[in-house]
Amino acid sequence: MMEKAIELKVDGMDCANCAQTITRTLQKSGLKEVRVDFLSGEVNFELVTAEKIDQAVKDINGLGYKVTKRSDLITDESKADIQQSDPKDVRWKFLISLIFTVPLLLHMIFPHSILGNAYVQLVLCLPVFLIGLFHFGKSAWKSIRAGVPNMDVLIAVGSIAAFVYSCTGIFLYNDSVEIHNYLFFETAATIITLVLLGNLIEQKSVLRTTSAIRDLNKLQAAKATKVQIENGVESLLEVNVHSIVKGDLLQVNDGDKIPVDGKIIHGEALINESMITGEGLPVTKQTGDTVTGSTYIEKGSFRMIAEHVGKETTLAQIIEMVKRAQYSKPPIQKLGDKISAVFVPAVIGISIITFVVCFFFIDLPVQKAMMNAIAVLVISCPCAMGLATPTAVMVGLGRAAKEGILIKGGQTLETFSK
Repeated sequence: MMEKAIELKVDGMDCANCAQTITRTLQKSGLKEVRVDFLSGEVNFELVTAEKIDQAVKDINGLGYKVTKRSDLITDESKADIQQSDPKDVRWKFLISLIFTVPLLLHMIFPHSILGNAYVQLVLCLPVFLIGLFHFGKSAWKSIRAGVPNMDVLIAVGSIAAFVYSCTGIFLYNDSVEIHNYLFFETAATIITLVLLGNLIEQKSVLRTTSAIRDLNKLQAAKATKVQIENGVESLLEVNVHSIVKGDLLQVNDGDKIPVDGKIIHGEALINESMITGEGLPVTKQTGDTVTGSTYIEKGSFRMIAEHVGKETTLAQIIEMVKRAQYSKPPIQKLGDKISAVFVPAVIGISIITFVVCFFFIDLPVQKAMMNAIAVLVISCPCAMGLATPTAVMVGLGRAAKEGILIKGGQTLETFSK
């Protein structure tokens, strides 16, 4: 049996940074074994008291996300209907940003064209800036409110600084040749566009990984034939597999998938168990034998008693094991989490120090000092410790699962490499 845990369904997560914000918030409140999957909207943590669960729900809602279901209300049927996040949203944001960013970059190749006009650059940058402000700013603000600033804070601060600085240049030097020393609209747009591209690649990588779990879910039977006996009269009723309870009498016929784990009480059949055992030849099962849910009958029929249903079935536990393996963190990722927790405040502090030193001590012009400070923010944006490591672990485990190799967790993966 798997160790029990609380599971919440959360709406509003759309990136790995959102997941990190929720993870750190719950960890700060004392919860352990916190696992957050932004694609499926699942938040898991160790079994705790009702008061702590209520507090966790309050904390998540306080970040601006919305807890829609708790583990005691989540059924296997409702879990099957959960929709994965679609990367199309990020893809459209990236494509729109790219369309407006390319002309901004071209003005450096054709400086005397209309693309060099300050107001043209403002118009081209504005849609990209608004997309970035909404996409990254929302996550950044939620993380700041939670007291756990994430990488989106760096992206938001860097792009806002470049945009506001450029607008200030237009206001102060509207009709002056000097204005071009203050225009950095292409910097603001490029930051947003490149990081959106990174988010898109990240989402597609994780989606390909979690498809291993979706493929396993598809193996589960959807319907079952339940035998009902009332007043001595027997009838067959087609029911949803999630409504089956332990002790139900089921009829399984030629070509059917066995709905749940149980024992044959009458009949005989050839059953294909390759889904579980890898054995291509069917196995003969008869009265008294146990059968595994989601395997299927090639020939014959029988009646069975349901013994393990829902999360207790063999396939459900395999799926849970794969999910837990993807959530588990190897030592290198745990180290990365600790470092990235102080990384954002440190980078912002270094950026401020850079501006002060460049402007007041090295006597650089204000625009050069500002760009040096922004450069510190930009070069630190997609932190490898906070994003690349967990993505690499998840992709590795998911790829192994697709090849039929079930790895217990991230630590096992790291040990195996040695």
